[in-house]
Amino acid sequence: MNTKKILGIFICMLVMTTIPVAAGATINKEPQTSDIGFTTLQGVIFGLKNINGGDLIEFRCLFVHYIATGMAQRTTGFRYGGQMMVIPGSFRGALMPHVIMGWCPGQLEI
Repeated sequence: MNTKKILGIFICMLVMTTIPVAAGATINKEPQTSDIGFTTLQGVIFGLKNINGGDLIEFRCLFVHYIATGMAQRTTGFRYGGQMMVIPGSFRGALMPHVIMGWCPGQLEI
């Protein structure tokens, strides 16, 4: 094979790999959960609303403490000052207009 064919194949492969990136196929805007573990949430919230047909719950955090427990890791932290948080609709616990206390099956990607 001559060098022009090899260079043409290389450029074609380069273009093929950039198409999904340009289309935004590699960006996950929705939080993904795993099947193992759970996440506990407790705190004060505002701006509670259901999105995606009730499959997700979105709210702003005035002060929320979360603990995401997985198979081999545990992530803890705080959300505060109006930061947006999205949790799955399978939330178990007390979810009132200004208070959240409970847990979600699966470890949230926070």
